[in-house]
Amino acid sequence: MKRLILMFTFLALYWPVSGHASVLEKELQESVKYLESIPEVQWVKVERNSVIVGWKGLPPQFNIINTEAALTATRAIRRPVFIWSVRHTQKNWIIGTRPYLCKTVAASGMVKETTCNF
Repeated sequence: MKRLILMFTFLALYWPVSGHASVLEKELQESVKYLESIPEVQWVKVERNSVIVGWKGLPPQFNIINTEAALTATRAIRRPVFIWSVRHTQKNWIIGTRPYLCKTVAASGMVKETTCNF
């Protein structure tokens, strides 16, 4: 019985219903809106707990920008967040597929993983 309750609790926290997901997506979108003011960022797209950033050129602070975006986003929605950096021409890129420039994962206000080592 405890296992069943634990499983439902996990699903409720990490598998949000569509209405809940849209609220989280809106909060996530607002938290990373500042990325659009960076000249090299051509577009920003949010899907569930992932932020896809289309880059045209890489600024000197590329690694720092990705890290800060991940931290800002995870603090805003209090859930794990993935920041995917791709080329600006990959507007229809699918999350998790290749190629991508780098990925940064943050949870609980900390960066858990990053491949942004430029």
